[in-house]
Amino acid sequence: MLLAVPGANFVLHNSLFLIAHFHNVIIGGVVFGIFAGITYWFPKAFGFTLNETWGKRAFWFWIIGFFTAFMPLYVLGFMGMTRRLSQQIDPQFHSLLVVASVGAALIGLGVLCQLMQFYVSIRDRDQNRDLTGDPWGGRTLEWATSSPPPFYNFAIVPNVQERDAFWEQKERGEAYKKPVSYEEINMPKNTGAGVIISAFSLVFGFAMIWHIWWMAIAGFVSMIVTWIVHSFNRDVDYYVPVKQIEEIENQHFDNISKAGVKHDN
Repeated sequence: MLLAVPGANFVLHNSLFLIAHFHNVIIGGVVFGIFAGITYWFPKAFGFTLNETWGKRAFWFWIIGFFTAFMPLYVLGFMGMTRRLSQQIDPQFHSLLVVASVGAALIGLGVLCQLMQFYVSIRDRDQNRDLTGDPWGGRTLEWATSSPPPFYNFAIVPNVQERDAFWEQKERGEAYKKPVSYEEINMPKNTGAGVIISAFSLVFGFAMIWHIWWMAIAGFVSMIVTWIVHSFNRDVDYYVPVKQIEEIENQHFDNISKAGVKHDN
């Protein structure tokens, strides 16, 4: 968007300013968000939290390295340094390039800390189990289930009346209540039809790009045939028995009790 301004684009086109701006947006706005999401939802997916000490080390290396690596590139861009230079680099650029290289090294250390974080977290997973399903004091309903959640997600369909339903339940003392009884849960059966159709669509798309008409026709027809065949499949669901649900939910409430969280029976 910045370089959509004609005057700015005239001055900064093909310069290191573009590299700095792109990485500043992508790393700061996307990559850091992904890292935060991984840390936040990792215990919900795998049942244990990531090691906090190594996570903090990774954070500081990343954030310091990020600014150290890319802020000098803004200045170099204004100084006229273009992209993809491999020789005949103006000596006045060298000092800032060295600073940027130090930043890149710090980012590398941040990556190593992240790898160590996963290693230590998996090694010590029994010490970092998420027994309650809610390690962060979450607000939304995914934290109302065990970690990792059961394959049916919720034994009883939640009654949602607020945006942050689970937080409101905790505030009113209604969270972690054990239901009086359970009912069978209707679940869909797994099917490979979607994967098969997507594979044929890949063949179809490839063939269309390269004008391989016989392959395109074969891929398209195969997609349609797979869809029609699957539409005649009537064995598409099953019911989870109440006994199995009770066993899973009882284990969850036992873990909540072990963690010291009070709940109503």
